[in-house]
Amino acid sequence: MKINIIAVFVILLSLTQVWAGNDVKPSLNKGTLNDSIIVRFGNKTRMVIYGENKRELEKILKYDLNTLLKDLKVRLDSSQQDTTLIVEEFSGNDYLKNKPDLADDKNYVRIGGRGLRIKNGNKSVSIEQGTVTATDEDENGSFEKIGRAAKMYVPSWGSSPRKGFNVSLGLNTYGSNTPMITSATPSGENAMPDLKPWGSRYVSLGYVASTTVATGQKARLHLDFGIDFSWYNLMFQDNMKIVKSTDMAYFERATDDNNNPVNLKKSKLTVPYVNLSFMPTLSFRKSFISHVSAGAYGGYRLGSYSKTIQEGSKDKKFNRTNFFINDFRYGLGFELGLRRFPDLFVNYDLNNLYETNRGPAVKMLSFGIKLF
Repeated sequence: MKINIIAVFVILLSLTQVWAGNDVKPSLNKGTLNDSIIVRFGNKTRMVIYGENKRELEKILKYDLNTLLKDLKVRLDSSQQDTTLIVEEFSGNDYLKNKPDLADDKNYVRIGGRGLRIKNGNKSVSIEQGTVTATDEDENGSFEKIGRAAKMYVPSWGSSPRKGFNVSLGLNTYGSNTPMITSATPSGENAMPDLKPWGSRYVSLGYVASTTVATGQKARLHLDFGIDFSWYNLMFQDNMKIVKSTDMAYFERATDDNNNPVNLKKSKLTVPYVNLSFMPTLSFRKSFISHVSAGAYGGYRLGSYSKTIQEGSKDKKFNRTNFFINDFRYGLGFELGLRRFPDLFVNYDLNNLYETNRGPAVKMLSFGIKLF
């Protein structure tokens, strides 16, 4: 038959007192137990609470003994043995009346069924259901949120979303294409031929530095300074190829050595640039539109060449010359940032691609997405 709950608890404490009495200092064994509390239950049962000093004994007031006894009853009820003595180790911290709250702790790592949460001072990171949320109390509750469909790198609320390494991929088209009337071309006019939409690609690799000039609860203003390398890849239709004469560049139908028309598998003009940009950026907090950026850019041409491949042939013909293309380009840029979606960009050149009266009067327009 199971023993009385309180009696077992008293026996446990009595045994603890006997064990402690063997290890305490001799002065304690010889003298009176001035630093002990003894509670008697009848003639054969007592509860002894021992402390090294009065201050240690006062600490018992911080513990909930009722909870301890209830816990002991559960353990006795779960026991399958009809014993007279059960010895188990209890952690006193489990029975503190006022347990420390992890939310008030400066540093902790919490792992649960819902995810992972890490806190270091005023900064915290939580991962729940595939979403990462970072907060910083020093930045007025600023946060960043990264989901499964988000970019590889997302700057925090405190900096510009455009800051860092950038890769842009898009398409080229004409902002304007005005034919030039000239007697130097076979047709009497000089205009850029139509472009193959998917073959005329725009590529940019660069880096953006940023400084924040104004902050608010819902929006911030940044000044972004960027440098990048970009390429115009212009793929022409209708078997047209670019030709340079002594005083101008123009387009003509591709022919063989006997001056017979041929079909071209590829006819392309490539123009690389190095560019500098200045783009004021307005970023928004907790909005579908993460940022809006608009500004100006300027670039210097690093070279240019044409490439043609005849249909049914693997021979590639290159012509590396400047084709009277302007050495400098400048224009206006616009960027729209969307959360959980690649950013969108548009660049419009304000000056012509070719030198005045030395090539088609065409201005370039590029648009596409920023991969990150």
